[in-house]
Amino acid sequence: MRFPWQKKNTVNQPVSDQPAIDRFLFRTWSFSETGPTRELNEDSIVHFHPDRARNSFFAMVADGMGGHSAGEIASHIACREAEFFIQSGYNQQDVPAMLNELVQQMHRSILNEGEKNEDYRGMGTTSTVFFCRENEAWLAQVGDSRLYHFNGSELNQCSNDQTLVNQMVKEGRLTAGEAEHHDMKNILVQALGTVKKVEPEILKLSDLRAGDYYFLCSDGIYDVFSPGELRSLFRMDDAALSMECMKALCYERKAQDNVSAILIEIAVRKTLPDSSITREQNVIS
Repeated sequence: MRFPWQKKNTVNQPVSDQPAIDRFLFRTWSFSETGPTRELNEDSIVHFHPDRARNSFFAMVADGMGGHSAGEIASHIACREAEFFIQSGYNQQDVPAMLNELVQQMHRSILNEGEKNEDYRGMGTTSTVFFCRENEAWLAQVGDSRLYHFNGSELNQCSNDQTLVNQMVKEGRLTAGEAEHHDMKNILVQALGTVKKVEPEILKLSDLRAGDYYFLCSDGIYDVFSPGELRSLFRMDDAALSMECMKALCYERKAQDNVSAILIEIAVRKTLPDSSITREQNVIS
């Protein structure tokens, strides 16, 4: 007879004396709401760990529009397809190719739904993706939802607004100041489901660093806050409180669109190079 606490076929293996390796944790706060002036929330958000080890992370904000008020359908389809695609394909070696295929899959699904249902024809959505694997971070962008990076002192916009006005600024036809209050500042150059061919902007971001924030949001958020105000919110000691304050101010300032945001804090956990070689794990029967 062998009691449950007795060792079985144990091997005397020393605990690894190799130096610990940094692994990253992703602490997340989010909200997606109709806002103070709209009757329907056409935004959708999604964020999750696709792997059991939790070394990868995916987040996306989608801001739907058009097609007989079917924007919420388009953004929902995009998030649904993203979760399914990434859960099964997150570990593909070529990350840019993977993210491009993700965007094309979301685009095809929205177009197909529009072809099947006339009420949904012409619907579309933005798609701003933040994807991490190990210590690498990536952006995939279609439309004008945004991704920001805050390093504790500086706030930088990682994404590029794919709007007509922003294109005019790049061509020198408008100044940044003129663009800020331009009547057509929300007209998109492309969005999922609204053009025959979609060409996402895919960028590798800075390697992850503990203490940094990544922030995704729809235009309902950044139309309400200046970059300086966002920076002040992120400097608060409590990330959850920062998000609560942000949401409250959106209502107080009568945001003109739906308000959706995901705040991701990068933290570090220490792990051994091969955590399976430990005395505790080798004596379990």
